Parts: sequence; C-alpha cells; structure tokens
Amino acid sequence: MAFGWLFKPKTKQNSCKALSDVEKVKYLEKRRQYKGYKKQWLYYRCREEGLLETYHKLFDTEVEGQDSGTKFSFGKYRGEYVEAIWEFDKKYVNWLSQQDWLAQYLDESDMIHELLHLEEENQN
Repeated sequence: MAFGWLFKPKTKQNSCKALSDVEKVKYLEKRRQYKGYKKQWLYYRCREEGLLETYHKLFDTEVEGQDSGTKFSFGKYRGEYVEAIWEFDKKYVNWLSQQDWLAQYLDESDMIHELLHLEEENQN
C-alpha cells in the first residue's frame, strides 16, 4: 500500500508560487511598510525578484531619491552621496564592501556593490 499522498506537500493559497506578479509586489510593499524599510527597499527587492516591470506598472514612478543617488546613513561620510565618496576615497568604499555589517544598510550596500561591479566591467 502506498502512502505517498500522506507526505505530498500541499500548495497553500498564500504561497509565493500561487501569487501573481502584482500580488507579489503588493505583498513586498506591505512587508516594507510593516518592517519600516525605506521606499528604495521595494525597488531593489523587485529588481532582485525580476518584478521591476510590475513595480513600475503599479507605482508608475521612479524610486524617491534614485536620480539624486544614495547617501551614507552612517560613518564618517554620513549624509554624503556614495557615488561622490567613490570618486575620491575608493579605499574606504572597498573596505566597506568587505564588512559583514554593511548588509544591514541595504541602500548603501547595493550601491557600493553596483559601483564595484561597474568598475570591474570597465577594467575587462
């Protein structure tokens, strides 16, 4: 007698696979609000999940502050643009990229790793 049906995982209605792209973005926005994350968190999360097109359809706007860049919210360059510091203190930015605690600063971490990736591409 086979008991495979006993152990078969059931798909829950609220599981990620059952959600449409619109529902996923709305869920991420609710999560962002609940956790108190900055508005840019949703943009970067949608980018990671491949949901940017849906994000732009829903919100029909650019991320607040995206055009002006990301500012450091910590450290000796607090309030300064990451891109500006990159231009004159790459050693500091490289050091930051190697710190484990940087992951708690989503905006800064994403921007730093993006800049490092762009520089690596330009060198090749």
